[in-house]
Amino acid sequence: MDNRRLEELEAKLEIYKSTLTEIYERYDQKLEELSLVRRVGDALRTTLTVESLASALMATVAHEVVADRLALILKDPPDEAQSPLKLRAAYFADREEFEYYRGSQETPFRLEPLGLWNQGEPLRPQTVFEVPSFLDPLCQEPDESPRTILAAPFLVRDRFLGLLLLSRPFDQPFSKENEHMLSIMADQASAALSNVQLFDDLNRINTKLSLSERRARESSQYLERLLETANDAIMTVDVRGLITYANRKAAQWGWSKNELLGREFRLFLEQDPSLVNWPVGGPPPADAILEAMLINQAGEKRTVLISTSNVGAEEHGTSGAAIVYQTATGQSSPTPSGGAWMLMVSDLTERRQLERQLLHSEKLASIGLLAAGVAHEVGNPLSAISGYAQILEAGVDSETEHREYLQAILNQTGRIQKILRELLDYSRPARGLAEKLDLADHLLIIMGMLEGQRSFSRMRVVYDFAVDSGPFMVTVDRDHLAQVVVIIAMNAAQAMERQTEPEATFTLSLWREAGQVLMRLADNGPGMSPLVRKRVFDPFFTTKGPGQGTGLGLAICQRIVESYHGRMDLETAEGQGAAFTIVWPGED
Repeated sequence: MDNRRLEELEAKLEIYKSTLTEIYERYDQKLEELSLVRRVGDALRTTLTVESLASALMATVAHEVVADRLALILKDPPDEAQSPLKLRAAYFADREEFEYYRGSQETPFRLEPLGLWNQGEPLRPQTVFEVPSFLDPLCQEPDESPRTILAAPFLVRDRFLGLLLLSRPFDQPFSKENEHMLSIMADQASAALSNVQLFDDLNRINTKLSLSERRARESSQYLERLLETANDAIMTVDVRGLITYANRKAAQWGWSKNELLGREFRLFLEQDPSLVNWPVGGPPPADAILEAMLINQAGEKRTVLISTSNVGAEEHGTSGAAIVYQTATGQSSPTPSGGAWMLMVSDLTERRQLERQLLHSEKLASIGLLAAGVAHEVGNPLSAISGYAQILEAGVDSETEHREYLQAILNQTGRIQKILRELLDYSRPARGLAEKLDLADHLLIIMGMLEGQRSFSRMRVVYDFAVDSGPFMVTVDRDHLAQVVVIIAMNAAQAMERQTEPEATFTLSLWREAGQVLMRLADNGPGMSPLVRKRVFDPFFTTKGPGQGTGLGLAICQRIVESYHGRMDLETAEGQGAAFTIVWPGED
């Protein structure tokens, strides 16, 4: 064999050896990588929490790649694209100390400015950059010199979960081999981290569900207790009017709760015009208040007030869900779909009886007060008449005395007639000849007649008419109007008869409001106590001395105003005068 041929064979042999060596090196590398994968997998296989995973991962990484400090940065929450990065754990290999931060603060850390993450490319080692403040655990002192940091991302199906940072002094840069090993371990850790976060999410969701179920159960029990302890009967009926639920109070009419279920509540009620919209075999009208007569199991009639509301399944977005009730025969039957109605039934029988008794008592009391007032007011002149008649019967010395006693009897008889006339006016105030009047004109006329009297000589009269809102047209009999104004004005004049400070003033005001005409008659006199204010419109109630008033004036005024569909209000307090406001229906 010539030399040339030998050289060719030797060259091929070298190539073969080189190739075989490379193959063995790659094989060894793959074996090492597989071994690394196995070691990482073994370390992370049993981890069930982020804390245990972080501890196992950091210890394994620190053993495989020389780094004195490690930091785990994770998105929180992990399932949101814009979630902030948070420092969750740190590991100090030189001291073999592990720190887990449960309440870690949000960090300003961003990947892009540091060049660690660029359009989905793998993270690359950085030789020098300033460590963000939230990575202080990687540094022993705040003023420590810059360090070399190697970063590896956690990615699962292109979803970024966080990253692992390794740090060592600046004069000990990381190699390509370190980067490669960290990349392999990060790939293994990514799947484990994703599973752990999923497990955490499931636990969190399960905890929330359990809490929600407990709260729902507690709310249900609370509502059930409220329903069962309510003072009114509460029932639900379906679209056919059949009872699907009844609380404890519903048994007050003689049926047990179980006997009521499945029966039609409408059949317990007497036919009444108020129930025209509640047909037999159908649901009640929604959002209605009905008063009806219920016949209980003993056949007695009870007055009940029924409030209805639609609480059906359709309204709550669960249309078609059936409500199961237990019938009187023990058979379970679902209600037809279409909703449900709730009935709140109050038994008013005893209340109505008490109201009738109270009304009767008030009528008797009013009659008694009226009779006492009449007896008192008529008794005085009758006593005077009886005395004068006895004197005349015994005989008098002169014709002049005879005429004087007869005139006194006539005067006392006129007084009795006046009392009876005022009493009739109070009981049935005549409407008179009602006509459209301008209150402004007639108030001036009425007060013009009064101002000349002695009682008004020391009282200043003020007119406060809102002329811009006039005219003040109302429909009323002019005599009735004069009677009301005169009675109130005379009472004011008598109340301020001896008043010097402040100057006695009677103010008449007129204005329009919401289609009505308001007339206000106010004085600045001594006012009224709460007790007097409460009784001022009662017949025969008066604060004047005997013989100075019958106590019917203001009662008559109120009845006159009400007979024209008006309203009379009083505002007063001790030392602050009295103001009567009369609201008349306005006329165009």
